[in-house]
This record gives sequence, C-alpha cells and structure tokens, in this order.
Amino acid sequence: MKNARIASAVFAVIALVAGSVDAKGKSVAGTWTLTVEHIGLKLELVQKKSTVTGTLDWPHGDPIKLAGGLTGDALTFAGDSGGENFSVHLESTGTLKADGTMTGTIKAHFVDFNDAHEVVRKRDQEIPWTAARGEHGIVHFPR
Repeated sequence: MKNARIASAVFAVIALVAGSVDAKGKSVAGTWTLTVEHIGLKLELVQKKSTVTGTLDWPHGDPIKLAGGLTGDALTFAGDSGGENFSVHLESTGTLKADGTMTGTIKAHFVDFNDAHEVVRKRDQEIPWTAARGEHGIVHFPR
C-alpha cells in the first residue's frame, strides 16, 4: 500500500511538472493562415516569452503591425492601419486550441474620411476568425 501511495505521488509530481513545462512551452510563433469571412490572410507571429508581435496582410494597404501577448491559451493582439481616406484599429482575442489551431474575434473600428480629411463615417465590426499554421489558400494582395 505504501508503494502505491509513493507511486501515485511520483506520478502526480511528474504530471504537474509536465503540465507546467507544456504551458510555458506553448508558442504561436510562425506563419499562420487567419481566415475571416472565407478569406485566408497571412498572419506572421513572433513570440518572446509572453509577448507576441507580428503582421497581418490585408487587402487595403500594407500589412498591419500587431502587438499583443499569449497568456496560457489566450492570445491578444492589436494594430492600426490606414490609407488616404480611412483608418482602422483592430483588437483581437483568441484561443490556442488543443489541436494547434486558433479561434477568436477581431473588433475593428473603421473611420472613413472625405478628400478634405473630414470624418464621414465611423463603424465598428466584430469579425470571427480561425487560424491554422502554415499557408493554406492565402489571398496575396498586390502592393
């Protein structure tokens, strides 16, 4: 009986250590295909400890520079972009799933300007997304 308790304790310690190593070892670094509204966008992420940075290609300009973090399985990132007659601010939350994919929601705040750079419209949109590692049907946009 004593040996069974010792063995149980050893297995419990191994499980705790393995779990904490796995939690610390999670990484979202690399190339992903982020899919929004059936469009595959290239998402490049760099991770240093819990800090995440990267870029998201999109059809309306240069890639959006992102900054955020990964805490456990929860990914957050934000970024801004704009053009001659618009600006957009993105904030996203997502979850790294057990199968290695991610899912989340982007909250986008769009501002449209006229030629005099006066605000003509503001709108907010919540956009669900999924992501998988690698490049899978990414839409490449001419620059």
